[in-house]
Order: sequence, then structure tokens, then C-alpha cells
Amino acid sequence: MSKALAKFIVFLVITFTAIAGYQITTLQFDYEFEHFFPSEDTSLDFYLDYNEKFATDVDFVLLALKNDEGIFEKDFLLKAKALREELQTVDEVKRILSPFDAKDYALGPFGPIAIPFLHPDDESRYAADSTRIYRFQKEVGSVFSEDAKSISMLIEIEPNLSKVETDTVYFKLKDVLDKYEFDQMHTAGKVIGQAYYIDQIKYEFTLFFILAVVLVIIILALVYRSLWGVVVPLLIVVLSVIWSLGLMGLIGKPIDIMTALLPLILFVVGISDVIHLLSRYFEEIRNGLSKEAAIKISYKQVGMATFLTSLTTALGFLTLLTSGIKPVRELGIYAAIGVFIAFILAFSLLPAILTLNPVPKLAYKEPSSLFWNKLVRKIFFFSMKNQVSILVVSLLVIIASAISISTIKVDNYLLEDVGEDDPMRTSFMYFEENFAGARPFELYVSVKDSNQSMLDREVVDDLLRIDAYLKNEYGVGFLLSPLNILRTANQAISGGHDTAYLVPTSDERYNTVMRLVSKIQKRPEFNALLANEMREGRFSGKMRDLGGLKTKQMNEDLLAHFDQYPLQTVDIRLTGMALLIDKNNETLSVNMMSGLIFALLVVAIVMGILFKSFKMALITLVPNVLPLMVIGGFMGLTGIDLKVSTSIIFGIAFGIAVDDSIHYLSKFKLELNKGRSMIWALRRTSISTGKAILLTSLILCSGFLTLSSSSFTSTHYVGLLISITLAVAVLADLILLPVLLRRMMK
Repeated sequence: MSKALAKFIVFLVITFTAIAGYQITTLQFDYEFEHFFPSEDTSLDFYLDYNEKFATDVDFVLLALKNDEGIFEKDFLLKAKALREELQTVDEVKRILSPFDAKDYALGPFGPIAIPFLHPDDESRYAADSTRIYRFQKEVGSVFSEDAKSISMLIEIEPNLSKVETDTVYFKLKDVLDKYEFDQMHTAGKVIGQAYYIDQIKYEFTLFFILAVVLVIIILALVYRSLWGVVVPLLIVVLSVIWSLGLMGLIGKPIDIMTALLPLILFVVGISDVIHLLSRYFEEIRNGLSKEAAIKISYKQVGMATFLTSLTTALGFLTLLTSGIKPVRELGIYAAIGVFIAFILAFSLLPAILTLNPVPKLAYKEPSSLFWNKLVRKIFFFSMKNQVSILVVSLLVIIASAISISTIKVDNYLLEDVGEDDPMRTSFMYFEENFAGARPFELYVSVKDSNQSMLDREVVDDLLRIDAYLKNEYGVGFLLSPLNILRTANQAISGGHDTAYLVPTSDERYNTVMRLVSKIQKRPEFNALLANEMREGRFSGKMRDLGGLKTKQMNEDLLAHFDQYPLQTVDIRLTGMALLIDKNNETLSVNMMSGLIFALLVVAIVMGILFKSFKMALITLVPNVLPLMVIGGFMGLTGIDLKVSTSIIFGIAFGIAVDDSIHYLSKFKLELNKGRSMIWALRRTSISTGKAILLTSLILCSGFLTLSSSSFTSTHYVGLLISITLAVAVLADLILLPVLLRRMMK
């Protein structure tokens, strides 16, 4: 490269960097639960249509207030009531279901008369209120806790708000809640979770990028012991991150929980190419070549391998495109683009810097005196002396891993991304332990005969069967359905007696109830529970989050029950946000595995074509499948479930881990082409390329390992499992791969 061309490249890089830097300032942070729904599934279309007909099942905030002395204390009840009234003044709050809104009705001369469950202003009625509430259990588990120490409120929010509007609601609610003090206060729901996740994403986005920079600086300083050896590699990867984030800013892509990993991933992955190129450059300088000749031969010999490693790494990320989840697909796309941005900079800016600057002193260090060279020699000699033992141990590891993999479960929880001690998880679990739960449950019901309605007597008999199963077998609490309308109407014409809160059995009584229902059918309860002129309805409630695997079995049991004992007048279909998340987790795991198999085949084909050998294609796969087997075995052994956060790891880890194999085999091919003997070619490859493999793997493992400290479970597993995979991969490349080549190649 001429100096004029080098200067022109530097000018272009500075220009693009300035543009990218400006675009970074426009980046936004976002977290939408809906983006994690399967985008190519009919279940999503049905769910969206369902939300249009009824109310959404996620636009709410759950609020729990605890009083250690019990809820029937005047100061507590008056303060809780005042809080409820102030929350109702928030513009975006549609309505609130609370102990102060829980009422029975009696039919008076001018219409229904409300009979409240609580009389907070009249302390003399507390004992009677308590007896009535806990004797009939009507609202226990929904707005009253079983231990009578907590109450809950369900705050319905206007549906389909934008992110900005949702943030506004969150801060309005927070301002109100901050004014009040209780022994304990817990919140849950989409509005709360979304705001919390965004705050955490912003924090970890900054934290892990800084950690990655500091970590790489420390490792480069220890390895090269030179300012030049730190600044130049660091400059290349920092610019690749800036360009990638600038591209996201340019096209308006916000940072979410998945793409928050992008800077660290690009930082530690991008430095691999730089280290391999510099290692070869320094080697050629020590061999006596001029600077220009060393640059030329380094890029000629390592260039193809570097391109292939960028290709396979990008391919590993592109396996995420098999996902039906938008944020996962976008991580795959932008990570793959970032990998090639790093490749472009390594092949443009790096040679320009080498051309414009004198050869650094560190290039002249005697290789035999370097710690890393001594280490790779020892590893190579160990590999050659223990070939049979290495093959036997590798086979045993594969067998043990396969057995352990068979125990992995596909499972997920709504708050699996939040650590056990996290405040948001603590609040979520409070509703799980003291109320009906926080996981939404939705069941769609429609009449088979369009001439019937949900409140026809024959249809109601089927609805009662569904209601009984959901309460007694499935475990749904806080259950609302068209039956609530009939029960409330029957209670109203019975003078508000608690024992009358049921669906009447006699035809005469039923007809009387229906006459009252026809008069009140314009009330909002009807729109929330009935649609399409009462031909469609919903069963909506809350349940404990038992995990996707358990819930799937419960859903299958529910459908099997009504297959065995068919409903005569209605059809049913399970739906809801939680069901979509469970289904998405299951399909994603399958898609990720199919994407990984595709990546394995592509790499095998590429290496087979490169070496013109089918046998070489198989040899390439073995040391790269082994780390994936080990990580699968580790998951099975430690009880880590296959879910969104863990299924994406395999493709990413493979794409990164295979880089070392490609560099090793490319160098091996070059040595063979020089007419070297098999053992000499292996020795030269292990010593020359082995050092760069060790250094890049150390940086990669350390960089990803920092993610294991994340408060997000998905980020934690990405860091931990990929670090383990890469550590096993480097051992496989430097110990097992030479043995396979020695045994299988002529």
C-alpha cells in the first residue's frame, strides 16, 4: 500500500467516524414486550384480534399494599383509599379494581344498589366486613390476601400506548406512589417491567462496554508490553463499534435488551482479526522482511483465513434469523454487519497505520523468549505424546455430554430474565405467594350456533363446566367471565345476599335474571367480557407462573378434558400474552438448533472446498462440535433450561469458536504447500498460530465472562456459557485438532 493511499484511507475513516459518532447521539433505548412475540405465527394474529374485541391482558399495573398489623386498621385503609383515589386521577388510568371497588348489588326501587365489601370510614363495621369477606372467599386471592395482611389493586391502563406514552404513565404512577408509605408496597405489570428493563439496559450497556475496553487494554498491555500494541488494536475495534452503533442510529434502530450486548460482542470478536494479522506481521519482520514486504505477505497468507473467520462468525450470528422474535433476529443482523465492519477496518485502516508508521520495537522481540511461544510449544508436545489418551478422553467427554444433554428441558418463566434477588422479581413473587398470581390467563369462547348468545341457558351450562374446571383443576384465580354478569344480577334481585352470588338453576329465576341483564347490558363489564353481539366471550384471570413446561401440560390436559367430555354449544381456544411467550420459547429452541445445523454444514462445505478434501471437512467439525456438546452437557448437569436466552448461544458460540480452527487449518495448509512434512507443518502451525489463538481466546473468554455478572439472566447465560464454550474450543484446537490431523491426514 502506498503512503498516498494510506493517507486517503485514514481521511475516509475519520470522516465516516465523525458521521457515525453524530448518529450515535440519536440512539434511543427501548423494550417492548410485544416484540418478543412470535411474528410469523397465526396465534399472534388471533391474539391481536382478540385484544381488539375485548381488553388487552397486559395493559395493567398490579399494586399490593401490606400492613403488618392486618388490613382492618383504620389508618391503613384510609391511606390506601386515598392512594386509590389519587391513582384514578391519572389521565391514562381507565379504571381500578380494588377492595374499595369490590361491591355486591341489591335491586332497589330505582335500580341496583351497591353494597361495598369495605367500610373504611366506619371502624365499627370492620369485624363484620372481615367475617363476610373471609367467610364467602369471593374476593380472597384477588384483592384480599389469604392472611388478611395485604390488599391489591389492578390498575387498568389505556391500551396500545406508545413507548413515550407508557413512560409518561410510569412516571405519573411513580410520583403518586412515592407520596405514600406502607409496611410493604409491591408493583408488577407491563408498564413497571418495561420501564425497569430500559433503565437496566442503559446501565449495563455502558457498564459492559467500559469493562470490555478496560479488560482488552489490560490483556494487550500484558501481552505486548507496549503502548503501540495497546493503542492500535484498540483503535480498530473501537471504531468498528462506533460505526455499527452509528448505523443503528442512522436507520432509527433503538437499543433493546438483545442489541445492548452488541458493543461488547463486536469489541471482543473484532480484535481477533487484528491480533492474527499483527502476529503474522511481527513474525515476518523477525524473519528479516522489510515493512512493506511483511505487510504484503501477512495479508496474503492470513487474509483468506481472516475473511473465512469473519464469514463463519457472521454466519453464527445469522442463525438467529431463524427466530420468530424480532429482537433476536435484529441482534443477528446487526452483529453480522458489525463483524464485517471490523473486517473492513482490519483490511483498510490497519495496513494504512502499518504503512504510515515505523515498525514498532515489539516486533523485534525474540519469539523464543516470549511466554506465549513457550506455552504453545509445551501444548503441542503434550498433544503429540498423548495422542491415544486425548482421543479416548475426547470420546468419553462426548458420550458423557450426550447423556447429560438428554436431560435438558425446554422451559421458561415470565421473569426468567431477572435475578432471584432483584427487587422487581421480589414484587412479582409477592403476588405469586399472597394472591392469585401475576401471570395472565385468557380463554376465548364462541358459540357454535350463530343464532345463540353466550347468555342462553344451554350455553351457560357449558360455561359453568369451563368455569369449574378452571377454578378447581387449572388453578385460575381472579377469574372473570360472562358468568360474573349473571351471578351479580342474581345477587342483586336477591337483596344482595352473598349466598345468592351464583347462576340460578330454575328457568323462572333465570328469566328474571335475564330481564335485569337486558337493562344493564350497556355497562362496561359487558364490553370487557362479551363481544360480537354476545356470540363471543372470554375467561380472564390470573394464575401462578409455574413455568412454560408445566403450563403446556396443563393446557394439554384442559383441551384433552373437553375433547373427552365435549362442550355442546361453544368452542374454546387458549390465547394471551403468556401463552405466546411459552409457545415462542418452544419454537425458538427448535429453530436455533436447525440454524446451528445449517451453520455446521456450511462451514464443513467451505473447509472441504478450501482443502479439496471431504475428510478435512469432517476434521474441521469435530473440535467445534465438541465445545457445543460440552456446553449442552453442562446445561443438563446444572439444570439450565433451554429457553430464549440459552438457545441463541449455540449458534453464536459456534460462529466464534470455529475461527480458531480456520486460522489453524489455513496455516497448516500453507506449511504443507511449502513441502513441509506432516509433523513439521503441525509444529510450525501450533507455534505460529497457536499464540494468536491463545491471545484471542483469552480476550474473548474474559470479555464474555464479564457478562455473567449481569442482572439479566439472558445476558448472564450468554456470558457464562459462551466463555465456557470458547475455553473448551481453544483446548480442542490446540490439543485435539493436531492429533486428528496427524492420525487422519496423509
